[in-house]
Amino acid sequence: MLRIISTYIAVVVLLSLGFLGVGTMAKAAELRNPMQPPPYALQKFRQAKWTGKRTTTSTKAIKPQQKPLQLTSILYARERKVAIINDQMLVVGDRIRGAELVKLTRATARLIRKGKVINLSLDNNLTTVRKEAVESDL
Repeated sequence: MLRIISTYIAVVVLLSLGFLGVGTMAKAAELRNPMQPPPYALQKFRQAKWTGKRTTTSTKAIKPQQKPLQLTSILYARERKVAIINDQMLVVGDRIRGAELVKLTRATARLIRKGKVINLSLDNNLTTVRKEAVESDL
């Protein structure tokens, strides 16, 4: 008889521990997502959404100014002629920012954009750099 009672008590204890574990799992399921905004922020967003008012100030998007087209170098050979404009390699017929490369010589590149001709030439800065280097060695 004592053995039956102790078995019964053991079963009751194990079942109660099992229900306690289920309760703990339910608590774990109630944990909040750490990436979710706090409740006050959600409430503020919902209020602004339904009242038609914005919470942030509206600003017009400013279009960034583009660098002007700059001819960096020309690779000129009998079989292949390549211009490097704004760090892009172009051959005759290629386009950059809506302008088509139509002519390429050893020192110049000609592009056409919307009927307007754009002539680019190589800057002759190398001679001034060499001159400064020679003069600085003195």
